[in-house]
Amino acid sequence: MVETIEKTNQIPPEVQRQFFRRTPIKLKQFSRLLNDMIDQQIDSLRIKALLSQVTKTREACVKQDFESTGRLLHQLMKLLSMSQEAIESQKPLLKRLSRKLMEHAEKLELGVKPQKEQAPPTPEPTAPTKETAKTPTSQDESPTSQQQKPSETSDADSTDVKEDTDEAPFGMYLDRGQLIFVSDNKQTVGLNSNELCEQFDSMGIESSLADNLPSAFALAEQQPNSIIIAPLSCVEPLDVRADEEIETARAPLIFIADEDNQENRAKGIRNGGTGFAVEPVSLSMVYDQIERVHDVQAEAPKRVLVMEDSKAQARYYQKVLSKGPFEIRVVNNPSVFLEALRGFDPETVLMDMQMPDSSGIELTQMIRQMHRYAHLPVIFLSAEENLRKQNQALMSGGTAFIVKPVQKEQLMFMANLFTQRYRDLNPQIEINPDTGLHYAPQFKQVISLESARMSRNPGSIALALICLDDAEELANSAHFSFINSAIQQLATLLKKRLRKTDVVGHVDSNKLGVILTSGKHPDWVNIMRAVQQQFAEILFHLQNEDRNLTVSIGISTLRSNFNAHQWLERSHRALNEAMESGASGLECYDSEDS
Repeated sequence: MVETIEKTNQIPPEVQRQFFRRTPIKLKQFSRLLNDMIDQQIDSLRIKALLSQVTKTREACVKQDFESTGRLLHQLMKLLSMSQEAIESQKPLLKRLSRKLMEHAEKLELGVKPQKEQAPPTPEPTAPTKETAKTPTSQDESPTSQQQKPSETSDADSTDVKEDTDEAPFGMYLDRGQLIFVSDNKQTVGLNSNELCEQFDSMGIESSLADNLPSAFALAEQQPNSIIIAPLSCVEPLDVRADEEIETARAPLIFIADEDNQENRAKGIRNGGTGFAVEPVSLSMVYDQIERVHDVQAEAPKRVLVMEDSKAQARYYQKVLSKGPFEIRVVNNPSVFLEALRGFDPETVLMDMQMPDSSGIELTQMIRQMHRYAHLPVIFLSAEENLRKQNQALMSGGTAFIVKPVQKEQLMFMANLFTQRYRDLNPQIEINPDTGLHYAPQFKQVISLESARMSRNPGSIALALICLDDAEELANSAHFSFINSAIQQLATLLKKRLRKTDVVGHVDSNKLGVILTSGKHPDWVNIMRAVQQQFAEILFHLQNEDRNLTVSIGISTLRSNFNAHQWLERSHRALNEAMESGASGLECYDSEDS
């Protein structure tokens, strides 16, 4: 029996070496940092750094099917998402989590996969010894001890909580790579690379030292998405970079100089620098660089909308772009362009110039009238060789102009370039300008924060999801503008009807969410019923007809031990049940409901 258990606990051979080499080190780092937090005052910067690294490590554990360690790290993430004051009150829990992390690290170092702990057989009643009275186990504590020390018996200590999910909390930044500091033997700039490296290591952020820039780039190639930080004095002045050098994609390189002037900046750029800062280097500066350099959407396909009335030409564009990291939507009929734009939400538009009953210039002017798409790249593709016409296209709001026939290499390059630039330069807007509400990623982050904040008093807060009953029918008919108008009206109604302490935001394109921050089950039902009735009285105009719309609502009270993902999923179940009951359905899951 023992041999069987050991065999199933062995790390599978397909698990990458990098994972089981780095993970025990990370877990021990987290354990030491938690011990430091117990003995010292809680520091928000260290919390942010630790949370970022815990998120990254948990993602790797889940990916490699290390469920027990992933659950443990998820509980730590929930704790670190709380306010500083709340974390201060949970120091006994930090101690227990620190011990658990060290146990998991030791098992991984031995090549054993940590498993869900099994409850030991119940022993015969005996008089409690001094040792057992001091250190009760998390699974066998008596009700009396649980009442005396609630913080020490919290679910965050258990690694086998049944309700934990493998989803990372919403809105959490998932960083990758490492910081690579280049030592400066000349010591002319005064950058203490060793000290900085130790500081970031102490906060759980992986960092390395390199003797020179070539060694740093070699390290970065081994671990993608790393950032190199080097003193400007470690490189020599160069001439203007050659074409091949400009086009070569390399790891982000931040040069640190003792003075900000054009000569130093030119020296940095000619040596491949992508960032520039003046000493002394601060931790916050490096964090800002990390958040600017790492694209949180890096894995998501780049959305390109093709407006081309020629089906043959559109198929050519689609075939070329399908070989790249793109999601493509083709529109052949200019009259439905705006509906397609709102329904697809592209990151770049490829625009034909001359089309029946419309023109690319007119459509581009429409795009620029909408604040949401003020910076959306629009690339004109046309056989028009008249320079005046080309200038008119750019004056209308076009970003670039490519003369047909379009070479596939140029098309791929331009689509990739402008889509990435849109991601890099477009600020991460938190508020939808059409409704004045949080976009879905930001609203889900609020859900995460509220679930952590109210975990000790869960019954007094609820999450309501509101959906248009006819949303699917309207979307299938491509009435995206009509849906947008209805959502705007619903948002206005909610802001007028709800308390100022309640939070409203987008959940997806046709759903809104409301965090009801106070009250009880009857209060929430009454408020949402009133919203349904008032919304049903609004007249909307669609295709020369006036019509009314209705909404269904699902409400879920925050239950104890719930994380944000579980809370949102439970609200979705309530909404689905409400919609199945017919138009204007409403379902409220109280804290006792399943």
